Amino acid sequence: MIYTGKSQRRYKVHRYGKLLHITLLIAVLVGLYISSSQPYADQDMRGKIAEMVDENKWEARFQDVTLQYGGREVSVEEKGTAGFIEFLMRKGIHFCTFAFLAYCWYSVLRYWMSFATALPWSAFLSLGTAVLDEWHQTFTPDRVGAVNDVLLDASGSLFMLACIVVSNIWQVRK
Repeated sequence: MIYTGKSQRRYKVHRYGKLLHITLLIAVLVGLYISSSQPYADQDMRGKIAEMVDENKWEARFQDVTLQYGGREVSVEEKGTAGFIEFLMRKGIHFCTFAFLAYCWYSVLRYWMSFATALPWSAFLSLGTAVLDEWHQTFTPDRVGAVNDVLLDASGSLFMLACIVVSNIWQVRK
């Protein structure tokens, strides 16, 4: 098929957009695999956090904050200030990474599927990735797979997919 003018530009944008989305998806999946392959000691950020923040100031801010995660208490008293900040950062990174992963799955699937089909498949593939990621961690020294992390990952994915639904509704109404 020969493309000319506007249709040629649209074809190139579509083609390179597809390549970009597939590349982003692969990059996120490879990044998750590499991250899950590293022992906790290689990823420990507490020393860097302690260097960068005034622990006394942050301890005063977080002293009354206690979270329950995985059946355990997580607090400044329990983990120390740097450990508590690291915990919050790690869980935030989990949430955001899987939100972005859901976006990547959705963006790739939309090239071949309708909105109504790509959305649940994106959720399913993101959840499957979360389960495999946690399972993979069980083979890594000093790491454990946690159901709570799968649930956190799934919540990040569902948050992004809800944003996609809202965005789609707004676009349809315009």
